[in-house]
Amino acid sequence: MALIRVGLLLVIGFGVTSCGQGDQELAAEHLEKGKALIAEGRYEAATKELEQAAELDIDALEPRMLLGNAYRTLKQYDKAFAAYRSAKKVDRYVAAPHIENAIARIEIGEIDPAIEELNHAIELDPTNIRALVNLGRVSRRPRPPPKGDEGLGRFVNPDPEAGFERAELNLRAAIEIAPDHIVANYELAKTYEEWGKPDQAVPFWKKVQKLGGGKPEHAVITAEASLALDRITR
Repeated sequence: MALIRVGLLLVIGFGVTSCGQGDQELAAEHLEKGKALIAEGRYEAATKELEQAAELDIDALEPRMLLGNAYRTLKQYDKAFAAYRSAKKVDRYVAAPHIENAIARIEIGEIDPAIEELNHAIELDPTNIRALVNLGRVSRRPRPPPKGDEGLGRFVNPDPEAGFERAELNLRAAIEIAPDHIVANYELAKTYEEWGKPDQAVPFWKKVQKLGGGKPEHAVITAEASLALDRITR
């Protein structure tokens, strides 16, 4: 009788294990389908596959991240934020969900929460170039006027100088980590131009021109660098 009980427990145990593996395999299939649909630009269809992947694998970060990005592309921001929240719960020490969530906040004009989230991402991963560059970019953006009693927010300084200084700090940090990061160099050049310091922008425009030369994916910012240098140096 004891042997029968042991046998039953083993069968049940194997059954549970195989179910778990089955769920993960199904989740992987839905994830791959979701990725393929994203590659085709079919974001609405991709969200359905990614939702299923996330439901089947409760510990998976990737489907939640891709789901948030797909909803963001569709401008369905509430669903995007929900997906990013779910991703944060999977691993609260990963910077990526905070960065993507911040980018979504920027897109809808929520600058203060975006800066706070990017600061947190950098606390989690101080060498994260994507976080540093996005924080640099958003820091120099014009701030919306205060709404009634809401005030300006923690990171919104009425003095634009503070924003430019924060932008410079983070973009220089990014370039120190990755000197040939073309977007970091581009954003720092833009920062100095908008700050009224065109002479300080020159070396970074030159770097953009050098890094982007002959690369179709960088044609737009390379052309902008050439125009900027002509304007500043003539």
